[in-house]
Amino acid sequence: MEKERLQEYAARVTQANRSELVVIIYEATIASIEEGKKYLSAGEIELARKEIARARGMITELMGSLDLQYEISYYLRQLYIYAYQELCQGIANRCPEQFDHASRIFEKILPSFQEVAKQDDSEAVMKNVQTIYAGLTYGRGTLNETIATGIDPNRGYEA
Repeated sequence: MEKERLQEYAARVTQANRSELVVIIYEATIASIEEGKKYLSAGEIELARKEIARARGMITELMGSLDLQYEISYYLRQLYIYAYQELCQGIANRCPEQFDHASRIFEKILPSFQEVAKQDDSEAVMKNVQTIYAGLTYGRGTLNETIATGIDPNRGYEA
């Protein structure tokens, strides 16, 4: 995954609540699967393995964060296990079409989690984080993008 995209996800994570974190993980998983498929189709096996390993790591994180006191968590876990297996088999068999099975699962469930995230008005998980301000300014014949960060040595998780 490109450095810019990873930085975008990192910036979103610092401002996200629990529901938004799930949405970010879903989006990042889909992006990694698509990148892995692209690399495998191009014959770049090591890059494909790296992306698929990243996607499998995110799926493992999703499985670990399930609250099994709810019945739906068992169904989601089964879907995650299936997607994980499809990714493993796809990379082992060098069959990028198997990645589609996994990405379709996340693409179908993502809108539901996005709707939940819209309705969730809880605070961000991370406290005391760096504030990011972005904007555009107009110069003579140019358009300038400005990103300013408030540098605070005490930012990060609040203990």
